[in-house]
Amino acid sequence: MCQSNAIDALFVGWENQENLGLRYIMALLHKSGYRTQLAPYSPGAEEEITRVAMKLNPKLIGFSIIFQYSLREFGSLMCALRQAGVQSHFTAGGHYPSLCPVSTFEESPDLNSIVRFEGELTTRELLENLAHPEVWDKIPGLAFRCGEDIAINPPRPLVEPLDSLPWPVRGEALQAARGIPIAPMLASRGCLFDCSFCSIRQFYAGAPGPNRRTRSALDVAEEMKELYETRGVQLFLFQDDDFAAKTTVQRRWIDDFLLALDEKKLTGKIGWKISCRVDDVDRDLMGRCRERGLLAVYLGVESGNTTGLAVLNKRATVERNLQAMQDIRDAGLVFDMGFMLLDPASTFDTLRENVSFLRAAAALGGPPLSFVKMLPLAGTTIQKQLEVEGRLMGDPVRPDYRFSDARLDNFALWITLRFSARNSSPNGLVERMRIAYFDHLVAQTFEPAPWVGAYGTAVRQLIDLANDSALTTLERALAIAETCPDADSIAVAWRRLNDIAADDRAIQAHIFSALDAILAQSSPTLCAAMRQIEPDIT
Repeated sequence: MCQSNAIDALFVGWENQENLGLRYIMALLHKSGYRTQLAPYSPGAEEEITRVAMKLNPKLIGFSIIFQYSLREFGSLMCALRQAGVQSHFTAGGHYPSLCPVSTFEESPDLNSIVRFEGELTTRELLENLAHPEVWDKIPGLAFRCGEDIAINPPRPLVEPLDSLPWPVRGEALQAARGIPIAPMLASRGCLFDCSFCSIRQFYAGAPGPNRRTRSALDVAEEMKELYETRGVQLFLFQDDDFAAKTTVQRRWIDDFLLALDEKKLTGKIGWKISCRVDDVDRDLMGRCRERGLLAVYLGVESGNTTGLAVLNKRATVERNLQAMQDIRDAGLVFDMGFMLLDPASTFDTLRENVSFLRAAAALGGPPLSFVKMLPLAGTTIQKQLEVEGRLMGDPVRPDYRFSDARLDNFALWITLRFSARNSSPNGLVERMRIAYFDHLVAQTFEPAPWVGAYGTAVRQLIDLANDSALTTLERALAIAETCPDADSIAVAWRRLNDIAADDRAIQAHIFSALDAILAQSSPTLCAAMRQIEPDIT
């Protein structure tokens, strides 16, 4: 291999937005004098990543594996790298490797070590001692192969204070909307709550330290100002799991943050987006944030029925979910949301309640609706409960579960197959409409002009059509499935269900075409980018 371009560490991970988890590690390594580079991962990128690894000959390659569902794909990448002659030390990090190191090693025979939980300090210490495996057992937070055995060291305490970490390394080219650079931001780590389906709490609780930590408001505002002045960034997407946590300390932090934006003279020049729980939403707070540039709020709604909310341990009500959306709209903001149409407690009754809830959310002028089946992520409370109940299926890397009503097993599979591309594909209807939804929001914020109103109206009409079509399809399908006496009869009814889905498929095709025409007029650059990729319709 070529040695002239050798670097110390190459990191591989998803980068739909900049991967701040990896980029914080890179920043600390840079500060310590190490040379690093990031290779974005996506299906089909194996050849390019191998080419980069062969060229750079890094001492260490770190793989960011958040959830178990991508573990085998990363394992195949590691195998391809080894077959190409790459001899680097392979380490991995992320939620699944941290929570399940033994099964990660079993599934990834080419993996040498795992950096568990927060990665900055452990990765640096590992890199410092790559040539001295005899001291690896002294590195907190490290798991590694030791002959035929696996050694798992005690976890390293979480970083405190977060301001002690250097700001993350940024890419050469930033993502942009309408020519306006975008940067993801992180003001905090962790979450105070314990939703049964979420692995965030387990990830941070696995190491000594508080469940949630924040950077100082001043440090966050200073990073934003630096990005604004040196990179032209005007849009900031906060990746915090719960930006507006409803505690006295966090509300004081938000007040300090808004004041810092004023002091840094960023108010009126930037826009930003946050994620939070529905019980965090306060109309006055949202209004004050809007005055300093807040544009949109992503809500962790997850369920629209009382049983589902209880099983998911959301500590919220159906009424509060809808009120949070209304409060956001009243504050002059837009909202998006996560939603699980199906969960382990689902029945036909709760499915109907969820569809009715989605109708109410759509009536509030919400986003293009997306809905999924809850996944039993490794280490979560609900995954363990399903295992105890004997309802967990599949294997550790591709787990699934059975419903109490066996008819739902087949019906849920039909829903997944019919709506997966629409709801989850990067080239599906929901993602394309979300992009247009956001593009209009950016135009409205930074290019106010008469044509922007017409653009927004046209996109809104298509979102409403898409939402109504999907919900009507679900309602019609439910009416058939509920009459089936057993699981086998639902399988027999699939042809009728597919005939119903064909109507939605035709509407999707119409919306793709109409959206293309709208973007050609109002956002030509975005239109050209979308035309390069074939729409994904199921």
